[in-house]
Amino acid sequence: MLVIISDIHLTDGSSGEVISDSAFRLFRNRISDMAYDASWRCDENNQEYYKPVEQMDIILLGDILDMIRSEQWNEALDTLMPWTKERQDDFFENIEKIASGILDFNASSFSILKGIAEGDLLIPKEMRRANEEEKATRKIKYKASEEKVSIKVNIYYMIGNHDWFFYIKDKRINKIRNRVIDELGLANEKDQPFPYAYNDSKVIQEIQEAHKVFAEHGDRFDKTNYQTPHRDASSVGDVVVIKMLNEIPKKIEECIRRSPKSAGTEEEIKTFIKQIREIDNLRPYSLAPAWITQVLKETKLDSEVVNKAISDALELVIEGFRHNEIISENHWLSFKMKLAEIVADIFSIETLGNVISHLGFNKDQFESYKQYAIDISKDEEKDFFVMGHTHYAEVVPMNSYIDSSKEKRSKIYLNTGTWRSVHFQGHADKNSFISYKTMSIAGFFLPDERKGRSFEFWTGYLAL
Repeated sequence: MLVIISDIHLTDGSSGEVISDSAFRLFRNRISDMAYDASWRCDENNQEYYKPVEQMDIILLGDILDMIRSEQWNEALDTLMPWTKERQDDFFENIEKIASGILDFNASSFSILKGIAEGDLLIPKEMRRANEEEKATRKIKYKASEEKVSIKVNIYYMIGNHDWFFYIKDKRINKIRNRVIDELGLANEKDQPFPYAYNDSKVIQEIQEAHKVFAEHGDRFDKTNYQTPHRDASSVGDVVVIKMLNEIPKKIEECIRRSPKSAGTEEEIKTFIKQIREIDNLRPYSLAPAWITQVLKETKLDSEVVNKAISDALELVIEGFRHNEIISENHWLSFKMKLAEIVADIFSIETLGNVISHLGFNKDQFESYKQYAIDISKDEEKDFFVMGHTHYAEVVPMNSYIDSSKEKRSKIYLNTGTWRSVHFQGHADKNSFISYKTMSIAGFFLPDERKGRSFEFWTGYLAL
């Protein structure tokens, strides 16, 4: 039995909200039920019987610890940034500081995950057939034994574009990786980089192949978040988050507080800035002006003061972003950022929102990786092609095929979505946003598990 989740994006709490430990309790309960279901099997005569599942493997498919979305980067020296060419000792010390902040801030969530690996999943040891009285009075076919068995669980961490630091091949990061292994109860090998590609780890590759699965984070198909031949280096996406999304709330607050005219009460300012930090949970990012406009109206701050603060903040942020070494190497992107700087200086935030809406840039363009999955599947005799990264959970049937044993099988693409809060623009009212929490879980089974069913997929939503 194999379970895959991704894009949990747990941070140190300095930028936007993170999921609570209740999501991990829900996850524990859900996979416990999945393990019980997987323990029901069918014999050669298609008769059902119960035998506890021998083992569960869990793959964390990247972007679990979000090392990028931290305001620790805001005041960091250039030599400490993810894109620095020469990684000195203080670079790794800063990485350790951020990782430690994430582990400490989410300690209760990680303790639940570690508990799963240490025997907290319990299912009945036996299921006996109900007697006639139980059938009549309780309407049951089977009765569980009082004795429970603990399921052996191995948890493996594969990296994505927000936790790529754990892929760096340098002994100075081993201490950090090893602490993550201990805190999460991982089965990853100590003193070794966390795997990124499907075949980086022989153990993980064998687990996937046993379940006819091909699973990777998927960021290698994203030109913004993957530019190098290897995943142990920074990308434009890191600069976007650190130099824009992390900086914008801070700069706006600074500009508001420097204004000679009061924008509103202290509580209103704090509420406004807290909501601004949720920009990174918008899809697509071009909805940011409309989101800021709504937040501004809801907090009842003075629009003149805030518009001026936003304009000044964007000018500062975009100027710094444009001169970043990764951005400046991309001349077309640098030009677009200069244009954005000019536009931000001319228009108010409400006007920017209306312009983007009028031009159609804010359409929710569903970023499906199904075509990439189709391309991968052409050379792979597997049934399931799993990715994360896009934050859009989906199950896409691709095609049927005849395997090497002449059996007809199906190929399916699955995306494991995200566990982050999401904010979507209303279809009936473009000035409104609907926000909710979401989580997805993918499960895959060996041929003799779950009565021959090969997979299940769960996606849930919870109002904020």
